[in-house]
Amino acid sequence: MPRREAGLTALTNVTASAGGWEANGAEPWLRCDVKPNPGRWIKLEYSSGLLDPLTRPALRFVGVHQTHDELLPAAMLGRAVWIGRLPEDVREIWVSPMLRGGRFAFRIDSWETLSAAGAFTHFGQSRASRVAKYMWGRLRGWEQFSRLQARRALGATPLDAYESWRSRRLRAFDPAFDGGDGAPSLRFRLVAADAAAAEALRPHLSEQIWRNWTLETGTPREVEDADYVLSLEAGDRMEPHALAALAAAACRDVAPDALYGDEDAFDASGLGRAGPRFKPDWSPLFAASGYAGRPLALRGAAWKAGGFDAATARISHVRRVLLTRRDPEPIAAPPAPAALRRRRRATIIIPTRDRLDLLRPCVESLALYPTGAEHDLLVLDNGSADGEVLAYMETLARTPHVRVMRRPGPFNFSAICNAGARVAETPFLLFLNDDVQALGPDWLGRMLEFAADPQVGAVGAKLLYPNGRLQHGGVVLGLDGFAGHVQRAVGADDPGYLGALAWPREVTAVTGACLAVEARKFFEVGGFDEVRLPIEYNDIDLCLRLSDAGYVNVFEPRARLTHRESASRGANRWLDTRYAGEHSYFRERWARRLRDDPYFHPALSLDALEIALG
Repeated sequence: MPRREAGLTALTNVTASAGGWEANGAEPWLRCDVKPNPGRWIKLEYSSGLLDPLTRPALRFVGVHQTHDELLPAAMLGRAVWIGRLPEDVREIWVSPMLRGGRFAFRIDSWETLSAAGAFTHFGQSRASRVAKYMWGRLRGWEQFSRLQARRALGATPLDAYESWRSRRLRAFDPAFDGGDGAPSLRFRLVAADAAAAEALRPHLSEQIWRNWTLETGTPREVEDADYVLSLEAGDRMEPHALAALAAAACRDVAPDALYGDEDAFDASGLGRAGPRFKPDWSPLFAASGYAGRPLALRGAAWKAGGFDAATARISHVRRVLLTRRDPEPIAAPPAPAALRRRRRATIIIPTRDRLDLLRPCVESLALYPTGAEHDLLVLDNGSADGEVLAYMETLARTPHVRVMRRPGPFNFSAICNAGARVAETPFLLFLNDDVQALGPDWLGRMLEFAADPQVGAVGAKLLYPNGRLQHGGVVLGLDGFAGHVQRAVGADDPGYLGALAWPREVTAVTGACLAVEARKFFEVGGFDEVRLPIEYNDIDLCLRLSDAGYVNVFEPRARLTHRESASRGANRWLDTRYAGEHSYFRERWARRLRDDPYFHPALSLDALEIALG
């Protein structure tokens, strides 16, 4: 079928405006004016405004009996592409380009129907394997499994292919489409080290569509509080809309103390681009790594004060590549951890059933390494029947500071953990899977130092597979349509993308396999949801409710443990059957949050277990 533009009609929370749309609520929806072909593959190409806040669009397939949402790649460079298969019962297709009110620009440039063979040509290097898995899932009736295989193949581009990815998605700035001048009182003071650097910068800066700027050398004088000061080097190249994007964010976010954007670098040829740095939103804990990099624009008051307080300042992240550099600064390595300030006391809560091969090594590892904290051990037995297991538990029950509590019945992780939390007598709780083992000293003490912070909710550790590769370094919302872990299988000491696996940092959620939380905060939000999420996603749900209550969740990489993931209950291979109800509830309950994890850039893929381009 030939390519064609698809019109859009305002549906809910949105009205048409000159050159774009006006969102009247937090989640505007538009209807695609096309007649969908159920069961067929489609390729969408769409554009967004380069000054708009960047968000992943949601594509909604409205069927006879149900709806299905897909999270689309964000159009970070102005354009984006999505390829996918329409559900069999689709009747209408909606799209939500934004997650906030206000003016925005969005259009569907191309709508193309593909044959299955045509779609498979886009499956990339893993084509044969993914096509086989996709077809096998279709034959077995595992629709969600098949969709997962297609997303893995179609939704991720390796980071080292950035130049080609960029060239296909780059849209020239169109003032008539993106529109709008900013407040004339907002001025950028662009600072170069010396006159030669200033002269090297001037030709590129003359292309800026935001005209309210000055270029100075050395230290600028008479900086007004409303000004923003931005340091540049001779080799820097700013996108023509860079200052306009920073200004738009400054006007939207009520004069932040600082603004920063994303960046990339010139490749070896000096012509192409490489090394994209798609940064998380502001993370005070992570700030010392220097991940914010450049461009960094300081408001006049912060400039005159010599900087800002990372924990209390208002910092806005413009989720666009605004600057290309010759030599970006490396991400700093974290300093050696300081000595623990104090020993706190926690109850370690371990649910288990008939898995002595897991429970014994888990418990013994707690004694093998000093935890850096005082702790009681509470083993929750979910109906063990093996005689050797029962004998071991009897031995445990006679050990000081150890308690075994019987919790027979169908496995309900949330209910079991909640029951343990209710009888715990310590100010902190540590939920630990029986297939987890400590790897070194002070891990619990380091987690509790964060958990004791009045602003912190849940704290997670760095978890490694038995082979020493990464299993958990924080949870990403929206992965595979729900939530999950990225950067899996990198080395234990790999700092990760932008150093995210080396530094303590804020994350949206952490895994319940090893989760520390202050008891009062846990009960404040109602604990784990034992009714609607007895097994799946209860840990992510808890973290999101803690976030809604005003707490931040933290990943602490200096707490290291090994995790034989899902060893105690088996891997989740039956995505369409066993946990369908929990998946549906979780996705509906947190639909808006799944679209926008503030600590995972929307230009990155949600369809890969490694860091990739969306």
